[in-house]
Amino acid sequence: MPTARTAFRTLLAAAAFGLALGSAHAQDRSLEELQWISEEYAPYNFSENGVAKGIAVDVLVKMWEVLGVPRSAADVRILPWARGYRMAQEQPGTCLFSMTITPERRQLFAFVEPLVDTSVTIVAPTAKQLRVAAAKDLDALTIGVVRDDIGEQALHSAGIKSALVRTDSARSLVRMLEGGRFDAISYGLDTALWNMKLEGIDTAGYKAVFTVREGIMGYACHKDIDPALLARLQGALDKLLADGSVERIKRQYLR
Repeated sequence: MPTARTAFRTLLAAAAFGLALGSAHAQDRSLEELQWISEEYAPYNFSENGVAKGIAVDVLVKMWEVLGVPRSAADVRILPWARGYRMAQEQPGTCLFSMTITPERRQLFAFVEPLVDTSVTIVAPTAKQLRVAAAKDLDALTIGVVRDDIGEQALHSAGIKSALVRTDSARSLVRMLEGGRFDAISYGLDTALWNMKLEGIDTAGYKAVFTVREGIMGYACHKDIDPALLARLQGALDKLLADGSVERIKRQYLR
């Protein structure tokens, strides 16, 4: 017959198991409740028929599958970048992607990374025959950027004194470049060319003339996210990187 001490230990073990199980369920609920925001930044994230698509979206859906979280691409909201950027800083439980990671941004967000390599590129009309050997050569140019995008922030960080024209989206950016509103744009090359094709702009008339910054992109969450949730998301991404899933998804879009 069990002693009082044995019975007490059994009760404690059962309580501990119950707490652990409850904690796991709570984390699952929290993963389901996170708000995921993205922008039109093809081929990494974009909308098609009202549903989010792209490399980062497909990887996120795979992460949810690994974690057993019943969510889909329909749970991702596509918003203007500047609005999503503010929300991810001001609203707990919010994550924004794809975001180029910088030391300054690490102070503002908690990241799940790395997703893909990236670079901030100066893209200009070939006909302008711009010659840019160093960052200071950009100072005399008028450059288009997307508001609060890494293309704008990288220019500021590099001390470049170009006159900047801020737009709200990639498609506005390339349309205004085609219309001669500025000399060049500071943006991701793949995304600029993708949006030019969407706008019916001949990409052969444009080229990369300078690389402002190279880095990686990831998923940026509100700074106060539960570290346990962040660790689970990171573990899921690590698994997909290790088994080649991320690379296979990239190849589907970057052929």
